[in-house]
Formats: sequence, C-alpha cells, structure tokens
Amino acid sequence: MPNITLITDSEQTENEVKTKVLLLRNSDAFESIRHDYCFEKVKESNPSLVFYHYTAGNEEKLLNFLQKINQTNPLKTTPVILLFEEFDENILCNAFEKGITDFLTVDSTETEFTIRTLWCLKKRETIHESESNKDILSQLKIIDKTNRVYTENYTYTILKEESKNSWGTFAVIAPDINVRSKISPQTLMHTIKNTVRSCDILGYASDFKIYLWFRKTEAQKAAKVLEKIQQALSKDFTICAGYIDTKNLEFDKAEECANKALSKALLKGNTFIHAQEQKKKEVNLEINIKNFKAQKENLSKQLDSILSPLFYRTQKIYEEKLFHTKVIQNVANGKGLFKLENEKGQSTITVSYPGYTKINIEIIHNITGEDLKAEKLHVEAQELDEKKLEYLLKSFIKDFQNYTQN
Repeated sequence: MPNITLITDSEQTENEVKTKVLLLRNSDAFESIRHDYCFEKVKESNPSLVFYHYTAGNEEKLLNFLQKINQTNPLKTTPVILLFEEFDENILCNAFEKGITDFLTVDSTETEFTIRTLWCLKKRETIHESESNKDILSQLKIIDKTNRVYTENYTYTILKEESKNSWGTFAVIAPDINVRSKISPQTLMHTIKNTVRSCDILGYASDFKIYLWFRKTEAQKAAKVLEKIQQALSKDFTICAGYIDTKNLEFDKAEECANKALSKALLKGNTFIHAQEQKKKEVNLEINIKNFKAQKENLSKQLDSILSPLFYRTQKIYEEKLFHTKVIQNVANGKGLFKLENEKGQSTITVSYPGYTKINIEIIHNITGEDLKAEKLHVEAQELDEKKLEYLLKSFIKDFQNYTQN
C-alpha cells in the first residue's frame, strides 16, 4: 500500500490535498508533516511519494531538501511533486534541475491530483524494476557496480548488437596521455554518464578507453556533447576522442575508424577527430619497386636521425633519476627501442617504420608479471616529429614510475 507524504505548514492545504489525493485512492496511507526537519522525517518513513508545498521565499529550503533526497540511497527513487500556491516558472526550472518528478498547483482538480499521483507511483515501480535488473547484471559482472555501465568484457558485444537494430554515432573517449594519473576511469565515466542521455550506451574498453554510443544522433550533435563532457571536467584534465557516424557502416569498421582517429587525437592532445570511412582505392599493380625502396630507406633514416639523439639524451637524464632501474635504448634501420627494467617489472616503447606511410608505436608495461597497459598507435609519417615523440617518451617514463611505485 503506497504511503504518501505531504510537506506543508498550512492546515487548509493539508485538508485540500488529502481530499483530492484520496478521492479515488482511499486505500493509500497519507500523512502530513511540517517543513521543519522534513527531510529527517521523510528519511525515517521512506514514503512512496512526496508532495512538497512551496511557499514564497523558501526556495533555498526546497532546493536543499531535493538535493538531500537525491544524495540518499533509499530515497533516490522517491518521486517528488512540487505544489505551488501560485505557479513560479523560475522556481520550477531550479527545482527540475534538482530532480523533482512533477508539479501541480494547489487548486488543481481531483482528477489531476489522482492522475499525477498514479503516474509518479508507476514511474517509481518502473525505476525499482530497472534497478533490480541492474543489480542482477552487476552480480553477473555484465555491468559495473559503481556507474552501472557495461564492463570491458561485454561492451563490444552489446554495441555490436545495438548497431544491428539502430544507427547513431560511435565515439571512443580517452584521457590525454599526460593526465591519466589525475583521474580514475570510474570518475571520468561518472562525468560522462551525467552528461549524456539515459538512452545512450556507455561501456569500458581497454587502455583507459570508454566506448559511447549516441543513439540516433548525427556526428555534429555528438561532437557538441563531447565538448560538454570536456567542460564538465576540471580544467587541468583533458580528453581526446575519435567518433564516426554509423549509418550504413558495420560496427567493426566503425570501431576501427574511431580508434584510429583517437590515436591521432592523442598525439595532438585535447582533440576530437571526426573519423571518415576510407574508400578503397584502385590499386595499380605496376608499382615502381625501386622508388618504394628508396622512399622507405629515406624515411627510415629520418626516423633514426630523430630517435637516436632523443633516446640517448633521455637515457642520460633518467639513468640517475630512476634508482635501481636499468635503461636500455637502441636505434637502427628505422626501428627504435627504449626499455626500463627493475625488480618490479619492465616497460618498453617501440617506434618502427615498416614501410608505406605509417609509423607504428607500441607501448607495453609489464609490472609484477601482469600487462597493466598495452597500447598501439599508427601515425602518418608526416604527422610525427621530435616534440611529439619526446612527449610520448616522457609520458611512458612517468607511467612506469607510477606503476612501479604502486
């Protein structure tokens, strides 16, 4: 049997509301309490529905009450209907931001009171059922307990199935390399979840990545939401993203394109890149092998000329700073290796040019026998310079320090 609570200091309002609410629902339990210490009393009784009678000049009390309701686990799903003596649009907007479910004026008809009451109680049942289902999914480790989003093992499967039934924009989000120690993936996910719609799909992926599916949303609108996410984060924490419209595109291809765009964004930092599916080009089988070999040899030499002094200089700087850590570096034939090793584990960053136009960067942190992080980047040769490589190298060393210290 639903328990309905009215918060008011007016005996007349109490009698009017009670009559209207119970006119067609006389089986409900009804109680009226005063505004003073109303939250403590609501917390104790845990009602099915709350009517909050607003009186002019008491906006702060109202907003504080709503905030406490939303921050208290047993009461988070309790619907709150705001009652006005005289309708106030500004108060309504502020109360809506704090989480009211509906609103009425005291002089509304019995039918309006009954229908709004029924609607709120049904919504509460729906939310309870949803939370119960999420608890089951959490126990099965399909969603995580903290943010109620999909876990790494299920994100890909869920999104691939969703892509078969609907279209949208798929985004891969990750923190910039140099700020990853400043915020946990759970905190970042919490911010993203609070910014996107409830119908959008969120899930964890590997390598600090978060997958986000904007249901039936075009790429331009998705980009605006990504900007809102960045604005919601602290100023010293920046993110990157690769995103792509999935119309007429299989999810595997969309995932590949978005991840490639993210890799490019991470090299630039604090960037969102709209990925485009690359159309297949006709291949000319009469390839000039001689020119290809010359081009490859030339680019390999250029890469060596950047890596050799950079790796050597970095080794000399950090050999004295990294206690009990062996620093190994080697550069030859378009491939560079920089390795850190101590009793807790080892980390390697490899930069190589296998041919064509892509430069491959692979980062592996193997600490205490466990791969804490493995990351592969594929970068256009013309986009990579000494500053970006130095930035990656310093971030790599910083990650190694964090992992081995912990």
